[in-house]
Amino acid sequence: MKTQPKARYFCEACGAEVKAGASTCPSCGSLFTAVRCPECGYEGRAPEFRSGCPVCGYRAKWNEAPPAASAGSQARKPTMPPGFYRAAIVVLGTLILGLIVILMLQS
Repeated sequence: MKTQPKARYFCEACGAEVKAGASTCPSCGSLFTAVRCPECGYEGRAPEFRSGCPVCGYRAKWNEAPPAASAGSQARKPTMPPGFYRAAIVVLGTLILGLIVILMLQS
């Protein structure tokens, strides 16, 4: 009986291989919120993709890394640097807290 190879996951930003449950890329620090099918674009959680894409059935050659992007390929959306979202939350939280203090002092 032939067993199917284990699924492999790759960072969309830098192409590095990542562990199945990883929340960030160990190479570039990109944040992972979902797995995206390279064929139809469906996004979902990793367990949904155990047998391939649940929407179109796409199943990559699990033993090969994805091909490197060429100059003529579709442009990728820019990724935020590591720590960007954490810093943004801290700044917004500080602004909201400051606004609350100002409103309390005025009353």
